[in-house]
Amino acid sequence: MPALEKYGTAFMQNYSASTSYQIASTCALLWTREMRDTSFYFLNYALEKDSSLSVLYDPQFLSLIGDERWENIEKIQVTKYENIYGPIKNEPFARALFRMIIKDQGFMYAGNLERKKYLANGGYFSSPAVFPMLAMEEKNLKENEKELIVLLEKYGWPTASSVTEYAAAGAALIINHTTYELRSKYFPLLEEAFNKGEAQPLRYAKMRDRLLVEEGREQLYGTQWKYEGETRFPHKIKDPQYVDKRRAAIGLEPLSIYLKERFDIEWNIDQK
Repeated sequence: MPALEKYGTAFMQNYSASTSYQIASTCALLWTREMRDTSFYFLNYALEKDSSLSVLYDPQFLSLIGDERWENIEKIQVTKYENIYGPIKNEPFARALFRMIIKDQGFMYAGNLERKKYLANGGYFSSPAVFPMLAMEEKNLKENEKELIVLLEKYGWPTASSVTEYAAAGAALIINHTTYELRSKYFPLLEEAFNKGEAQPLRYAKMRDRLLVEEGREQLYGTQWKYEGETRFPHKIKDPQYVDKRRAAIGLEPLSIYLKERFDIEWNIDQK
């Protein structure tokens, strides 16, 4: 609420699309009927001159995607995007993937905040309210898994050229949050898409590394980490002095930069 008040004051002083977007996302995060109405009101203003698809996979809008007005937002943004970049070959698959990204990341964000508190509090959650939230996170993951498998059987693995790069990355994100059995089953399809330039390097690296770690082997790209007490460390990396060479070969930045920017992990091993 304090954030919403600040954004409201800024909006009255000088209207901007970015401020309107912040009001819309903050209202959506409050999860009440009245705030959803306000969120849609300001979101329509914010998107008037926006032709991107980024709002369609923004997890801050998790509370809106079950509302029929969200479908209208999707239609308008897709139309504006296609007017500039051409048709999305498999639009139904793309739109389904965008919603799954929001469901995957929406509760996971809140869940991760609570997991950090859990570690900082010596193994205690800060409130019993966390348990229904974590249950909703699990429910969303299971729903995504079920829906995605149906879509994969119908359409095959989504490529950047068929559903946009953003939506295609969502498929790998969701599969990586399922089970080892499903990851190992679908990884060859992701790898094939990546080798054809149809998948993001980071999504490929994350699933490759995760499978290796689960199989008790050393990871290749340093994307998987673990906690030791309250401190995070990368899982063991094969020939760590060459990890940046491997990462560069698939289009990724140096590992020290990735770990610092994403997770505030210090990692300093001389590279060859």
